[in-house]
Amino acid sequence: MSKVTKFIFAVLALLAVSCGKVVPEPDPEPGKEEQRPAAGEYVLQVLETTDIHGHIVSTDGDGALHYRLAYIADKVNDLRASGGADNLLLLDGGDIYQGASISNLTSGWPVSASLDKMGYDAVALGNHEFDWGIDTTVDSDATMPDYKWDGLSCINGVPVLCANLYQSGSRVSFTRDYIIVEKKAVSFEGASVPVKIGVVGFAVDYSSSILSTQFTGMDFSINEDYSIANRIAAGLEATGACDATVLLVHGDAKTVSQKLGSGTPFDLVLGGHSHRSQRGETSWGLPYIQGGRYCEAFACAKLRFIVDDAGVLSFSRTGSTGCYAVDSSRDTHASAGQNADQLSSEVLDVSDAALLEIEQQQKEVLGSIGVGATTYSLNGSGGRASTMSNWMCDIIRRIGGADVSFVNSGGIRTTFPLSGSSRRSITVADVYEMFPFSNTTYVYNITYADLLKVLEYSMTSGGTALFTGMTGIDCYYGVSVEYGSYSTYSVHSLVKDGTEIYRNGTWSGDWASRKLVLAVSEYLATTGRTDYYTGTPNPLVEWNSTSRLVANDLIDNENAIRILRAEGASSGGLLYIDTAPHFLLK
Repeated sequence: MSKVTKFIFAVLALLAVSCGKVVPEPDPEPGKEEQRPAAGEYVLQVLETTDIHGHIVSTDGDGALHYRLAYIADKVNDLRASGGADNLLLLDGGDIYQGASISNLTSGWPVSASLDKMGYDAVALGNHEFDWGIDTTVDSDATMPDYKWDGLSCINGVPVLCANLYQSGSRVSFTRDYIIVEKKAVSFEGASVPVKIGVVGFAVDYSSSILSTQFTGMDFSINEDYSIANRIAAGLEATGACDATVLLVHGDAKTVSQKLGSGTPFDLVLGGHSHRSQRGETSWGLPYIQGGRYCEAFACAKLRFIVDDAGVLSFSRTGSTGCYAVDSSRDTHASAGQNADQLSSEVLDVSDAALLEIEQQQKEVLGSIGVGATTYSLNGSGGRASTMSNWMCDIIRRIGGADVSFVNSGGIRTTFPLSGSSRRSITVADVYEMFPFSNTTYVYNITYADLLKVLEYSMTSGGTALFTGMTGIDCYYGVSVEYGSYSTYSVHSLVKDGTEIYRNGTWSGDWASRKLVLAVSEYLATTGRTDYYTGTPNPLVEWNSTSRLVANDLIDNENAIRILRAEGASSGGLLYIDTAPHFLLK
């Protein structure tokens, strides 16, 4: 029995990843699902990763490197060794490149190379594939980007799937609706039969999570009509083009499975986008899996087929669904030979080459922090302030020479805890994880009355996700109306540098007309998210075509490096982090 078989058969806790926390779920009862196949039953193994976000290698609080994707690749190799090279369907649910510095600083080539060398059958198109411009993350032939390795140009033929992406009303040519892959299902005795699997690509409508300049501004759109996917799958099965169909979707697996409806022809749903590890099935028995995020976990299932006495193959059921954590004690490689039997040598080589390429950025220390930069909510903020949000806001303020700045919760992609130390160094590479999107900073010259409009918008259900955290002024807010479990909020007062300048509709002196400078990221400035309940629009979108907008050409990460380097040089190396909330719930 191979080590991966022992690994999968062992009793492992599932992961449910939400808001950065790992919560155990019930064991998948492998003894029940992993019973010996019946006579004439053949099994095809399925493994899914999703939301890698460039985290092929991660660094823990002690500075140790964890080669997570090399660990997963080793398990992939073992599965293939135990059942044959064609006895594995290997897929990814999208959001592949953007996030970790090892990918951000290398334009994603190490991830593309790794997935190609691992032999992925297909990947879904995630919203973050648009961050750097879609032409940089998907080739025109609907495959992952080509790359250079060991001095040679390598063609990456891994298909990119999304059946419901349009541009100017027409299906784009750089993604495929589906692929049919030929595999071999294997019996308990080792016999095999050929099977054809239809893999259909789909995406939830993630348009609001993408910079408008990269998506709606280029007339891209997503039609979240699940009949599109169902029709494709039904057609493939009705014509005999495939023996089973799976949906590979950049969307929460459980939610999408429900939306497909009880009449769906799909045999398995593989999801992503929500950063959760999932396994389960709908009330009508449609199984789904989802492989977590950041290479912290992967999801598995088995497609089971029956060959009857006449030799006719048919799909039987999907079983053995589960999600498994990457073992952080076995994915390290600090010395030659360490965990060599747990890590793919090919992906390890790619990872080390990428680390060597960004070595200078990792070594250059801009300064150190004496306060952990985390997403833990600061007391009194109502969940709208953390040390990381404060730090990012202050950096954006300094980039724009501004008085006030905001950051959205979804823009916080990493944390830097102290992990028991009194100080933590911050490097150039860290900044590229803090600001991974290479957003420009939008700078506005407005009045305090204008700022109140922004703050009022930030109180709405549409605005709070965009204008989540803030520094530069204190905004006291509270519940306006309660509708059972749902509450609306309103601004009570504004305090600037200890002076109350506004309270419940009344300004002090001439504060309403006084000028200030506001700085925000491009995403906040260009996302036209109108609040569903009040109809309140994002005021910055309108201001972009007025004289209030004075600049929008400062790249955040490049300028953050400049600012932190200068601060570290002038402060003896200590970088300041504000620990006080500036949204204050009353």
